[in-house]
Amino acid sequence: MPYSSKVISEKKEISSLKGAIITPFYKGLPSTATGKSISDFLSSEPNLFASDFHFPVAVLKLSSLEHNIRRMAQYCEEMGVAISPHVKTTMSPQIAQMQMDHGAWAITVANFFQASVFLEFGFKRIFIANEVFDKPAIREISQLNLKEDTEIYFYVESLSGLKIIQSAIADLPEARLYLFIEIGAEGARAGIRNINDVEALVKKVVEDKRLVMKGVAGFEGVIPVADRSLQGTAQLREFCQKIVAAGKIISSYLGESEIILTAGGSAYFDLVVEEFRKYGPGCQILIRSGGYVSHDHGGYEKTYPFAHEVLAKRFLPAIELWAQVLSQPDSKLAILNLGKRDVGNDVGEPLPLKRIPAGKTSMESIRGIVDHLNDQHGYLVFEEEQEISVGDLIGLGICHPCTTFDKWRLIPVVDDEYRIVDLFHTFF
Repeated sequence: MPYSSKVISEKKEISSLKGAIITPFYKGLPSTATGKSISDFLSSEPNLFASDFHFPVAVLKLSSLEHNIRRMAQYCEEMGVAISPHVKTTMSPQIAQMQMDHGAWAITVANFFQASVFLEFGFKRIFIANEVFDKPAIREISQLNLKEDTEIYFYVESLSGLKIIQSAIADLPEARLYLFIEIGAEGARAGIRNINDVEALVKKVVEDKRLVMKGVAGFEGVIPVADRSLQGTAQLREFCQKIVAAGKIISSYLGESEIILTAGGSAYFDLVVEEFRKYGPGCQILIRSGGYVSHDHGGYEKTYPFAHEVLAKRFLPAIELWAQVLSQPDSKLAILNLGKRDVGNDVGEPLPLKRIPAGKTSMESIRGIVDHLNDQHGYLVFEEEQEISVGDLIGLGICHPCTTFDKWRLIPVVDDEYRIVDLFHTFF
């Protein structure tokens, strides 16, 4: 059976996930794997192309995944900043643990449900990059934070929101909540627009001894013009400067406490760090990149800071999808058995990279585009002189990892020869 919350509670060790039993609920895996534990399946040394997998299948390339985690850790060390990777990208405790093992300060999630998943697996410092207004969630967080080794943070952006938070713990004299003031931008999503509203809010927070103001947060990726054009870069920097200004206001109420400034997705974290460093001493910079861990072939690849570095310093695409050609209705079109149920296309369609001809083992490059997707079909348009046949396997890259991981509950991890070396769980 798939994991229930009860089973998770009984198996908090990440290593225990290898004892999970493979069932038909996990798509793509061989029928012969059903009923086996993951450890037993891995002991058979399966290969993606020689062990009867059911396509389409999403896979993670371990060498690229490890490279990206090391590269980000190296960057953070060089710049003197901390990282709390946004694990809502993968919702995989196994990947999150790899990031923690390489020096991550905390993990970031989007809501209390996601925090609960990682709490079950023993993660103790969790940054909820959002407002939390559910009374039961606020109360539970306030009690978890009383534990010596647990810190859970979330946002507040208004006096009305603060009243909701305080009303949730009104009858709890012993409670602790760690808060960040969120800064927003005009035309974007949540967060204070007017910097003059920061002081009134921080005053109210510090009056309540159960509330601990930790710093100021934002997310630059959703401002109206977020790109590396002159206009986009100027707006990104201006937004970061607004966070720095808010930090100066907040710090005057925190005494000797170090303030945390946090932002930084996977596209513009270099600009965030440059602007935040202008704050000066008394500030910890915390970036919250998430998509870097798997990177992609066509989304972040076009915008992220290392795009023009030598290969060893770049992020590498770690996620691929392999699908079969079901039909070739005309000379330039192949229909794939992969669609929106299998791969995200919110930023762009998947990108054809490789082909294994039907009945063969050799791999070759492919030229073409996926024109569009249906729920279960992809329309591969290719150059007429290129040979593609029914039954071929097509390897594709992606344009955004966040909406691809959530299509797969158990993802094969492969080495560079496509041998299966692990299976990673996701908990969406």
